[in-house]
Amino acid sequence: MNASFVLDSSELNYAFIDKLREMFQNKRIELFITEMDDTEYLSRSTVNKKLLLESIANIHNNQNLVTVDAKLFT
Repeated sequence: MNASFVLDSSELNYAFIDKLREMFQNKRIELFITEMDDTEYLSRSTVNKKLLLESIANIHNNQNLVTVDAKLFT
């Protein structure tokens, strides 16, 4: 059985480890830890990468921007 998890380091806790123990009961397992940023993760999908690059271009060209009233968030 293979499993892949993407989580923040703050989510690593005993409950997570207990879940791994439950999933792989009495099995030998190998863990790989890779640090990644959200942009790299989102860029793995061709569609997401295209959207990200278009959004960056929109910011640079000051186009298709949404303005919100900061008072809505106070």
